[in-house]
Amino acid sequence: MNINTAARRFTALGREYPGLSDSVLLNSNNRSKFTGEPDVAVVGAGIIGLCYAIHLKNTSPHLKISVFEKSSAPVQKIGESTLSPFSKFAAGDMCPHDYFLRLFGLKDGLQFYCLDENDRKVTLSDVGGVDISYQLDRRMSELFFTMWAQKLGINVYHGIECGIELPNGAGQAIGKPNVRVAAGSMNPPQITLKNPMRSIGITTKSVNAKLVCDASGFSRSLTGKFGNKEKLGPWNCDAYWAYFKQKDAGLNVDKRLHRWDHPATKHMCFPEGWGWFIGLISWHQAPLPNLMDLLAYIIDSANENVPADEIPCTQELSEAFDCPYEFITSIGWAVRNDFKTFGEDLNNYGASEGERKFNYIKRKYPALQSLMDGSYELLPKYYGAQTYFVHKAMAYRSPIVAGDGWLAIGNSAGFTNPLISPGINAGIGGAFYAATLTDRIFAAPLKDRMTVMRKCAQMHQVHMYNFKFPRLHLMNRLWYNSFRDHRLFEKLTACFWALAFDEIHEHYEGYKYIIEDVTWNVGSGSEAFKEFSEKVLAILEPADQLIPSEEVVERVVKISDECLSRRHNLYPRNRWGQYLRQYNDSLQKVPGKCERDKGAKVFAVRCSGCSYWVHNRASICPMCGAEQDLV
Repeated sequence: MNINTAARRFTALGREYPGLSDSVLLNSNNRSKFTGEPDVAVVGAGIIGLCYAIHLKNTSPHLKISVFEKSSAPVQKIGESTLSPFSKFAAGDMCPHDYFLRLFGLKDGLQFYCLDENDRKVTLSDVGGVDISYQLDRRMSELFFTMWAQKLGINVYHGIECGIELPNGAGQAIGKPNVRVAAGSMNPPQITLKNPMRSIGITTKSVNAKLVCDASGFSRSLTGKFGNKEKLGPWNCDAYWAYFKQKDAGLNVDKRLHRWDHPATKHMCFPEGWGWFIGLISWHQAPLPNLMDLLAYIIDSANENVPADEIPCTQELSEAFDCPYEFITSIGWAVRNDFKTFGEDLNNYGASEGERKFNYIKRKYPALQSLMDGSYELLPKYYGAQTYFVHKAMAYRSPIVAGDGWLAIGNSAGFTNPLISPGINAGIGGAFYAATLTDRIFAAPLKDRMTVMRKCAQMHQVHMYNFKFPRLHLMNRLWYNSFRDHRLFEKLTACFWALAFDEIHEHYEGYKYIIEDVTWNVGSGSEAFKEFSEKVLAILEPADQLIPSEEVVERVVKISDECLSRRHNLYPRNRWGQYLRQYNDSLQKVPGKCERDKGAKVFAVRCSGCSYWVHNRASICPMCGAEQDLV
């Protein structure tokens, strides 16, 4: 497909109708007319709601699916880092990796730099070389998923706020003992559209779907009717973040921050919590019509099976469609709230709570302040009226996430700490599982459909409420406690890798999301992980002081060594040295080891032309188009 002759339909519409709203422009891309009676209605067109709709359409193409989003167009939000679950879903349900790499930054694993309380020691850990994943500009990614869904025949409507009403009798508990599932009438929740004339030009306000998926995010449009959020304990976390431009290539930083220039999600860990550094390709300055024309070209090429190497590179796409991009970095701290982290007087640290607490953490640790002041420049109000952002008590779950005729996914069902990137990646698991259950419901004979739906609602409730969010929170508690002492960090991170994977090589075989990925739950799904974490946390919590005693450290180190020995004996084929820079195959830290052993399948290398990062299997650089020597 010739880039020079590709259609510019959306740009032309914008020129022809200068006052055209973003929502009308987006909604014009739907393939069929509005119907008030879809089989499935999804409330919320964030990335998790769209994943649910896309997978359901792929498995049940006969179903009519409508997605409603109150925002006029996709916007940037937190949650930019992905792992293999996202990559596998995107490749299996959408298109090959190298299409995405024209739009998003390449990510090669996770890197950790653990500072002690006095900032004298930096302990390193990392994992990489196992998969291809991305750092997402959320506006661009949700726009891509929207247009891909529309190409499949899913109607996605922006600028439509939904009111949800429950039939009489909703809210009663049904099902097995200790399993809470909302019971409504035989009918699903009723959806009322607010101001549909403005965005889709209709007067009809009611939507009578057979099943409703609540993907409304933090607004919890449906789950909120069944109770307040349940904060996960025994302690929670608050986050403070902003956006920056990197002033150098990461080459002039503290030498203790080994491989800082590598395209991984970086975690700066300290006793009170951790900080993220996520490098992004930002398309924020590109006009919406131009971006839609660019994405239409990419999506049409993928559907016509044009090889990814024949697609123009990022620089050419940017120039051809007049879509400027730039490199920025998302930086933030996620600190635990059970210790007195901040001083009494924060007035000298900034004007807002977000700025004050962000700067307080930065200045507390000289390594952080040196890194921030030397290598990053703040981008004031880059995404609108705010410069600094705040999210309090992040980890929660909704008490009821399923009922007669409805299922909840994403942040409407619950939210977890963003440590090691579980947000989108675990969220996809919930969406995939909900879509699998929805397919099962509609496959049932009409006479059995309510029985099947109630059984599936119970299964979804148990998975999300009893398994998914408690396990993710258990994982985060283990990680946070490891930051309290460098010896804990060395041992507990190694134990996490050992328990998260049985056969590490087999885990990443294939590029298609499967049901086993749902129960993997970003490494927290196994019973062995649960048993180990609970045993260690019984020693480390509750804590009356942030820095643990020597006796506590010694007990945890002993248990950790036993765990590592046991797992190595069970899975002796694992070659961990290929994926971890500081550890050997038996997950023992090796003094002086600072690079991964040879043998990893996929890893990042510098482009020979533009020096941007590409994966070793790429024949051309997705950024500049230069041919690469395969490694």
